[in-house]
Amino acid sequence: MPTYPAQSHSETQLLEQTAPGVPAPLRERLSPVVMEIYAAGDFHRVDMRTIAREAGMSFRTIYRYFGDKESLLFYFIQHWLSGLYPAALKPLDGDGDLRSKLLGVLKLHFEFYEKHPNVGRIIFMTVPLERWMRDPSYTQRELMLRMLKAINEAQQQGELRHDLDSRLILDMFNAIFNRAFLMWEYRRRSYSLAAQAEPLLSVLWNGVTASKPSTKPTAKKASTRKAVAT
Repeated sequence: MPTYPAQSHSETQLLEQTAPGVPAPLRERLSPVVMEIYAAGDFHRVDMRTIAREAGMSFRTIYRYFGDKESLLFYFIQHWLSGLYPAALKPLDGDGDLRSKLLGVLKLHFEFYEKHPNVGRIIFMTVPLERWMRDPSYTQRELMLRMLKAINEAQQQGELRHDLDSRLILDMFNAIFNRAFLMWEYRRRSYSLAAQAEPLLSVLWNGVTASKPSTKPTAKKASTRKAVAT
């Protein structure tokens, strides 16, 4: 089972950790170029000189701030996701039931990627996962920790099954989301991704909801069955 660190990092901290001191004008100039190149191509064939040429800037400038193409890409993934977080955490606030909270989180993610499909293509199809999993931007710590907390509380209240590790429930939630995007892309975005949130969550929810205790037969019903048996 994967584990999640107890401490969270803000977007600014992660951006600074990946590529310290990147000026905003440089970031805004590079962002659309990096997105277009990585969404359309193979990660291993992309090189920083091509990015520099398409952005109309020197290779040395990009190299000074990012060092290599992996750091550059992970920096911009975190930057692009700033359009999703912290808004995607808001459904977890308040006293609503867990199902409504998870549905809210799922809908916001689907709406974001339906609006920004190239970000999804890069995250789910271009990035070498083995390498990205070693980068701080991969875990999205704050969201994962908040969701684990909500799942644990629902288990303690008897809303969810106790025999499942809370991390497994979280993993299943993430797996459904990942697959949904990939198939939406494979099917040429021929339907609304956001509209898949409710039916997909219902599949997960039916598997993790705690079973309600069976109702014991009343004395009258019990005696009736006895009479019939006799």
